[in-house]
Amino acid sequence: MKTYIGSKIIQAEPMDKDSFLHEKNGCAPANEENMHGYKVVYPDGYTSWSPKDVFENAYREVTEAEMKLI
Repeated sequence: MKTYIGSKIIQAEPMDKDSFLHEKNGCAPANEENMHGYKVVYPDGYTSWSPKDVFENAYREVTEAEMKLI
């Protein structure tokens, strides 16, 4: 198997899982533990939720100087 590195520019904001599920579906399941994380919006408009530790290991915030290069 070969090894690959991918990159993409996304938009994200801190949002707990219950808030994300409520925003997306109108309700949140009562039986799950609410977790801290991020709402993620991809360039094609797809929206998902990522746990805080997973997100912060995969992404870092783009600086203002870097934004000028995009």
